[in-house]
Amino acid sequence: MPQAEEHIEMKRLLEENNRLVSDNNKLLKKMHRNEMISLWLRIIWYAVLIGIPFALYIYVLEPYFDAFGTSYETFVEGIEQLPGLKGIGEALGGKNVLE
Repeated sequence: MPQAEEHIEMKRLLEENNRLVSDNNKLLKKMHRNEMISLWLRIIWYAVLIGIPFALYIYVLEPYFDAFGTSYETFVEGIEQLPGLKGIGEALGGKNVLE
């Protein structure tokens, strides 16, 4: 009879182990799903953060630059004409501040 009791106990332990493994597998699947969702949301978030300045320039600022006939080179030339920047450049040993 002791072997029968051992078999019953072994069967009960295996069933409990099976239940625990099943619960663990469900939790791991949920964790994996949440991590994948989190990964894609982070990728989208960083793409938006990086893309907003470009979209802002292309759709908002560029038409104004085109309307005023201004380009980056014209802007730099205007900045170089500021007397304060020339004084700073001379104080730094003749170096151009914008370079």
